[in-house]
Amino acid sequence: MNDFLIVDFTDEEIEFMKHKGFNASKKLDGDLACDIVDELGNNDIGIAADIITKITTNKNW
Repeated sequence: MNDFLIVDFTDEEIEFMKHKGFNASKKLDGDLACDIVDELGNNDIGIAADIITKITTNKNW
């Protein structure tokens, strides 16, 4: 995985992650990406599933 991933998150997805305690943006640190996937993995439905998919299917993952 690269140090950073460029992910096309929606504003709603970024807001969702902020409510979960993650300071995420469209330029996502690799370690933070792993933390987000680990945290949201237990609730992988709806918007959480969309976020996980965008991260784990990123070409730099």
